[in-house]
Amino acid sequence: MVDQNQDKNLLKNQPQSVRDQVALLSFVENLIKEKNDPIIKPEELPQVKAILLNELNQMINTRMVRLLDAPDQRELDILLKNKVPDEELDKFFEKKISNLTVELASVLIDFRTAYLLPLPTAKKEDLSPPPPAPVPAPISQSS
Repeated sequence: MVDQNQDKNLLKNQPQSVRDQVALLSFVENLIKEKNDPIIKPEELPQVKAILLNELNQMINTRMVRLLDAPDQRELDILLKNKVPDEELDKFFEKKISNLTVELASVLIDFRTAYLLPLPTAKKEDLSPPPPAPVPAPISQSS
């Protein structure tokens, strides 16, 4: 229990962007545990976590940009070109997206669903080739 308290105290001293990534990594780790995929070997876990974290961040960023109107997207481009700190970007999105927390929660739910639910597979009959096209009847020429 002491270690967890020390970890929390260490995180409090970190920038918000670091704390956000730690929270997202925890989310990803929980998803991996929940799915309990037998295909993933223990030595592959760090790579799988990194890939999922990257995909989750990409999904969040894409959703946030889509929620902005054209002038706000241009403003964001300027901020990114000027390489403003993450805290300034956070404030920008909080100001521009009124329901930011709800949107972020929605992305997490969508990501969780995509990761945990298997893709539908084609039924066996769907894989069979279509029946051959009908052959026209021969035309007989009677004179």
